Amino acid sequence: MYLASDYIHPTPRGGQCRIRIYLPEEEHDAPVIICSELPNNAGSSVTYSVHQIAAEVIRYNEFALPPVWIEHYSKEATDGISETFEVVVFSSYEIIERAPYLGETRLTIGEPIWKTLDRESVETLVGQEV
Repeated sequence: MYLASDYIHPTPRGGQCRIRIYLPEEEHDAPVIICSELPNNAGSSVTYSVHQIAAEVIRYNEFALPPVWIEHYSKEATDGISETFEVVVFSSYEIIERAPYLGETRLTIGEPIWKTLDRESVETLVGQEV
């Protein structure tokens, strides 16, 4: 895998998160996306907004396969001591446009389910330090 993109993505209610997109060397492998909560995020959390953030990232990148989505909270975004990684699996990866809310069209995908990972597993998955 190689890091193809690393940027700040808007979240609902004026927030921001960090998105890192790792693309595979082989076409038959899925991309990996790490979505990190920022310590100074004033808007919706990545956990609360995961369905919308994922839908936006997937739509605008047009991946051949559904990505492996990993939610990350750094030590600075939690209690200052521990960090968390969770793989998020969606019930559907079909992107749906929801009715506009406060003038913005919102995208969404299926219901999320979270499963805890550790840093070592994430780094093995992407083949490098994160």
